Amino acid sequence: MRLDACESLSSPAAVARVQQQVFDLLARGAPVTITIAGLHGELQPEVLFVRACKLLQRPLRDAACAAEAVGIALAAADLSPQFAWMVRAAILGHGRCHLLLGSELLRPAADPRQRRQQDRFWLQCWHLREVAGFSVAFAPSVTSACPLFGAEAAGGILPPHGLQVPTGTAWAVQQVNLIDYANATGELATSALREHLRRAVDCGDQLHDEQDWPTAAMRHDSWSNRRLAICITGVGDLVKRRGEDPCSLLALQDLHEELRLIRQIVDGRSRELAATKEHAPSLNIAQDCSGSIATLAAWRTRWQAALQYAATRHRNLLAISPWSVFPSTEHADFRYCDLLPILAYADTCPFPEPPDLRHWNVNKFKYFHQRAWAILEQKDAQHMIAEQV
Repeated sequence: MRLDACESLSSPAAVARVQQQVFDLLARGAPVTITIAGLHGELQPEVLFVRACKLLQRPLRDAACAAEAVGIALAAADLSPQFAWMVRAAILGHGRCHLLLGSELLRPAADPRQRRQQDRFWLQCWHLREVAGFSVAFAPSVTSACPLFGAEAAGGILPPHGLQVPTGTAWAVQQVNLIDYANATGELATSALREHLRRAVDCGDQLHDEQDWPTAAMRHDSWSNRRLAICITGVGDLVKRRGEDPCSLLALQDLHEELRLIRQIVDGRSRELAATKEHAPSLNIAQDCSGSIATLAAWRTRWQAALQYAATRHRNLLAISPWSVFPSTEHADFRYCDLLPILAYADTCPFPEPPDLRHWNVNKFKYFHQRAWAILEQKDAQHMIAEQV
């Protein structure tokens, strides 16, 4: 959920309303990640953030929940990383603290003052890289392989998976570890993987019908968009088992072919379900347009034709974490950063606990995030929207 600090702290009634909302969720046993926004009001951002965290103390206490039940997310440019982490831990206890990065901290700065600010930010994040619960997220858009859907701003974090998503949205999450389908030499059993992926789409679709979503907004989003996050992991493990050099073009080409196949399988199954059941209902909203009766009729004819060949049952399908390019059984070998282009196949990205980064220096840490973000930015720029269909 999203919490506007200025608005939520404006009166005792506003405070009580937010506390009741958080308590209701916690009392249901639902983990909550709260994106704290609106930190630029009459008071300093640091003061507003402290007050917003204190507001959350009461629902945590009344619901008798541990500190880990509430995660905090905020725009990375709003506060220094060390201050955000220190306040979260001091007021609410140790739990998740996500910084949502924007281009101002990732794009190389020409202005010396901005460069110094970036350097301070990355140095603080590097010092916190081994702190449990602290994470940096940098996938600001959620996209869809279906060209009839536009991209969406992702200003929240879905617990407990760490998916960066639009706040208040409902997701059915499935895990697919590629190494489970690889033999001793790293060759994938494509038939078994295909069957598993198709089942993952079916199971996720069924979850949307069975899940008791905790808020009205999530129930509506579940009905209208039927979002899936089939999380692909084990990418680095696969390359390591094959004995391939992660910096080689061959290793990346092999992964591209396999991710392309995975994308085709899940998209194809979603289109099959759209044909036999119903496409995502939010696609029906796009049929509305203003203009004359003739214009409206022509638009609807064109839209119906597009639905016939492009509609899917699920707005989103694939999730890939930037950390999945590293083998899971050892410290993060920096050479595996060359596998990051596979992020182009993801609709959304999860940001779980990173691997062992103790041996990285601050420059490697910064470069990894900048490179992964640039790949995601390029993917978003190339994303097709409905007007191009």
